[in-house]
Amino acid sequence: MDEHDGPGGEGGDEHGDDVWVGGVLLGADVLAEVDGLRATVAGLGAVQADQLRRVARIAGRCAAAARAALADVPQAFGTPSETELAHSVVTHELMVTLGIGKTAAERLQELADRLVRVLPATLGALEEGRIDLPRARALAEETAVMSDARARAVEAMVLPGAGGGPWEGPSPRTWRARVQRAVVKVDADAVRRRRETAIRLRAVRAWAQGDGTGVLQITGPDTDIAFADGVLTDLAHAWPAAGPDGEALSMDQRRVDAFFDVFRRIAAGDDLPWVRIRRDREIALVLHADTFFADGPATDDPGEQRGLGAPAPVDPHSAAHLARTDIARGAATRVLLVDPSGVLRRSIRFPHAPPGGWTRPELTTAVRKALPDLPPLRTESYQPTVAMITDHVRAVHPRCTSYDCARLASRCDLDHDESWPRGPTCVTNLCPRCRRHHEIKTRGLVHTRLHLDGSVTTTTLLGTTVTTRPEPVPGHGPAEAYATAHEPTRP
Repeated sequence: MDEHDGPGGEGGDEHGDDVWVGGVLLGADVLAEVDGLRATVAGLGAVQADQLRRVARIAGRCAAAARAALADVPQAFGTPSETELAHSVVTHELMVTLGIGKTAAERLQELADRLVRVLPATLGALEEGRIDLPRARALAEETAVMSDARARAVEAMVLPGAGGGPWEGPSPRTWRARVQRAVVKVDADAVRRRRETAIRLRAVRAWAQGDGTGVLQITGPDTDIAFADGVLTDLAHAWPAAGPDGEALSMDQRRVDAFFDVFRRIAAGDDLPWVRIRRDREIALVLHADTFFADGPATDDPGEQRGLGAPAPVDPHSAAHLARTDIARGAATRVLLVDPSGVLRRSIRFPHAPPGGWTRPELTTAVRKALPDLPPLRTESYQPTVAMITDHVRAVHPRCTSYDCARLASRCDLDHDESWPRGPTCVTNLCPRCRRHHEIKTRGLVHTRLHLDGSVTTTTLLGTTVTTRPEPVPGHGPAEAYATAHEPTRP
């Protein structure tokens, strides 16, 4: 969840018409430019909403005229249907009216129809400047396969958290993930069926780019893709950090080189490389205990898959089945203990489940037995000396805490928000930051403040502030079983 404040918010001290930010005096003209840009964006939403309404009206009239013209013309065998021809005529009309290509015309036609006919509240939010066109499109796309009534139910769940402008609401990645989570909550069975169908259509595609590179695209279950991605990164860590010419290799280059090395070894009949798995403690699938045991208020709440950028929602049936299957295969179980508002307080890791798997009484007993012996979540040294500290921070923040960054926490630096030793090495002063955002903070190009609830307030060079908040754990999200009644409508 993300909140933005205007220029001169936290981190800026007013001085006449100017503002000090991070030791830099910003003139009022710079701050006015920021405000002016936001006003322009808000006004643009009204223009775009008007465009979409006009497109919908033109499309409707054009389609009606096409159907009328085709009514007295018999359809020959093997020719397109009236509906297909009408759609093509509308697309062509928009192409010549706006001077755009076929794909752009089709997308515009579909979006206009969806927002005007099915999601008018979303169109209204765009017109008011509360959301931008990409967020409106995300809501339309993610609900496209739903009935109109259920799509509007998703709309009603997510729009209250939009804020007063795109800069006040969730970041783009968080917005789409939140919409997806609401879709699962509203129509879990349909999401499960779509998931099963998509997995059945798993495939491998390869093509040349025309510039000396090629693409190998593998589409498969997200759990397997996340697993393979983690192993590939482990292989890359064992790969030389420099090429034959001594040039430093990026992690992406090392991942690619290690990937192809495996296939060359297989083709040559050589031994496969040995690699130490670095992420055996990383959380992959998160779901509420009620969902896992199919008993309790959160039985039908979504789970989430971690390990592929922003956490992706998983329907409750699939989440419970995947969790039970993984545990039966020997995966560790991590119990996240949260307070009534959903803030993580402790996590307990059990390397193995009892024979026959967990029951709720067995898991409850194991947690109570482990609680008295848990170590404190702080240490006097610079590096966390207790694995639970790292586990806790990554459980709260599954990715980089900078605005809309998708870098996994396991591939980030564990940064002291307040520099050590002034700031302690503890879970309330540590958060994951990718190397680039870590360097930006270290060099004073942004200023951050980590709060006790896990939210991070960042002040930019121009004095704009944004607060990123951890998304609620399963069972505690909007409209879910344990969502707190006092949860603000603004994220």
